[in-house]
Amino acid sequence: MRWFWKTQIGILRACPPLCGVVFKLSLSAASSTKVWIKTLFQLAVQTPQALFFHCRDKWNHRVVLSRVSYGITTRCTLNCDKCAGHIPDLKKHRDVPLDDWVHDIRPLLSCVDYIYTIFLSGGEPFLHPDLHEMIRVCADSGKIGNISVQTNGTVLPDAKTLAALRETKSTVRISGYSETLQPDIEKLKHLLKENGIGYTHTSAGFWYEMGSFGQLQTGSEKRRFSICIQQLCLTYFNKKLHVCGESCALIEEGLIPDSKEDYVDLRTTSPAAFRGQYEKLLKRQVASACSYCLGYTYKTPRVPVAVQREF
Repeated sequence: MRWFWKTQIGILRACPPLCGVVFKLSLSAASSTKVWIKTLFQLAVQTPQALFFHCRDKWNHRVVLSRVSYGITTRCTLNCDKCAGHIPDLKKHRDVPLDDWVHDIRPLLSCVDYIYTIFLSGGEPFLHPDLHEMIRVCADSGKIGNISVQTNGTVLPDAKTLAALRETKSTVRISGYSETLQPDIEKLKHLLKENGIGYTHTSAGFWYEMGSFGQLQTGSEKRRFSICIQQLCLTYFNKKLHVCGESCALIEEGLIPDSKEDYVDLRTTSPAAFRGQYEKLLKRQVASACSYCLGYTYKTPRVPVAVQREF
């Protein structure tokens, strides 16, 4: 099982377009077996195209990122225990100011030729008052294939956000929780459908127990990293492109030493030097944060979804 996971992650890291193909397949699995089989046949056609794009990018020496996540806010309507973003554990909760976000994202866009998918996440991104502007900045760059907003399904987007999502053909990814936590979920889906906005409503049966925020874990860090799916989505924040979201959160909160090998610092890296730094990042066999995290692996303990802490 370990070698299967390790090989799969290696292939997906080496060929960014395949991440999108596998992502669609995994989402369809949450719907039904019939939908999954139908999607499987559709993707059998898309895979050769993805490989063609990958070969084209390599031939033309293009710098292409598969998936990048940017947490635009740490405010949230829920208080989930075992939250992957550790939102309840953070000392302060705030929105990233629009000017700071634009100042952050432009250096990344100047260093890459293309990003297949950028995730605007949180916290709860629909709480951010300037989300619509962020969506348009991403779309206007011409370097991002898909803009995806990750929501917990508890907030209805305002008219400006709906217009931005619709006009830029962005998508929404809704986490699947209980009806108690998502009383307006049908209203949200109807609103998105009414505006012609694509969305997925995932229904995970479990979460991963990643460990206590900032506490050392036992076991082989290198082994965990080799089979951790977290490395398939880079996290970008404060002009630093991190190998994983856990590393970003721990370093930004000052809970572990600032290991410069775990990210590419665009404050000191020019576009010309970015390729070498990025390729070096992808060759990492372990991250400093792995000493504090159990990872997203087939061996990680599983816990119930979205259990709420007392505020």
